[in-house]
Amino acid sequence: MSSFRLVMLSDTHVSRTHPFFFHNWEVALEAANALSPDIALICGDVTFNGPDVADDLTFGAEQIARLSAPVIRTVPGNHDVGYSPATVSMRQLMTPGRRDAWIDSFGADFWSLDHGDWRFVGLNPFLFESGQDAEAEQEAMLTDALTGHDRPVGVFLHVPPFAHDPAETDEATTGTLRPAARKRLLDICTGAGSVRFMASGHLHRDKRMRFHDIEFIWAPGTAFMSSGPRSAAWGGEPWVGFLDFRFDGDRYTVEKVEPQDMLNIDLRNWARGEAHRYFDIAGQPFRTAR
Repeated sequence: MSSFRLVMLSDTHVSRTHPFFFHNWEVALEAANALSPDIALICGDVTFNGPDVADDLTFGAEQIARLSAPVIRTVPGNHDVGYSPATVSMRQLMTPGRRDAWIDSFGADFWSLDHGDWRFVGLNPFLFESGQDAEAEQEAMLTDALTGHDRPVGVFLHVPPFAHDPAETDEATTGTLRPAARKRLLDICTGAGSVRFMASGHLHRDKRMRFHDIEFIWAPGTAFMSSGPRSAAWGGEPWVGFLDFRFDGDRYTVEKVEPQDMLNIDLRNWARGEAHRYFDIAGQPFRTAR
């Protein structure tokens, strides 16, 4: 039986040219390193505008390398590679080139890692329904990683599989996996019987649910929260910080960490209109002192 610690940070949204949230990253980085974790997991949206700005990926990788954990893993978010091509309503979609740019900066976008008594699996949720060759490769990796052993498994992906119930039918959703992708993922995970939890970011809210003997864990963002009515519909609590997992044999606990020096930056104004202002602001020069 082994004991170890994993810190999960998500939605850091760092950028050399648009440092809206860099203060919170610095505070979270210091607090995470102070816990002396064995593993640091960054659950997507490392960057502010990675799909369109190559230096955001470079800068993001430089920042992640400042984590002191001996093992560091990342999975991509929509602000790193773009959304699944099936999500046609979004401006930034994941192309093979955008995915390759992520891999060049951060390494594999899906992976399996054994540590202590556990196995961890990281997924690129935007490969689901993408039609890209790597979609089948990721599914084969996932199926193989969940079977043929007696380890408990934790799965990490940027986008939550669902908001309230696995039976949701919203085809236009960008907050969770679409229904077909969700069903395929959950069929694999529940069928294997080894998955104990699935952890995600994306919605910048703290929430816990349990279905099919799997705990679904939502992590906060380190960058910002959003308290507007559309965000509130997802449920959970908006806040900034990160998660602290502790593993002891096949058991685990998870606690919120909210460093006192973090700013509770609220992006509800950016989300007030029909279209979120994030993409427009990303294309504008950063406003700073002259």
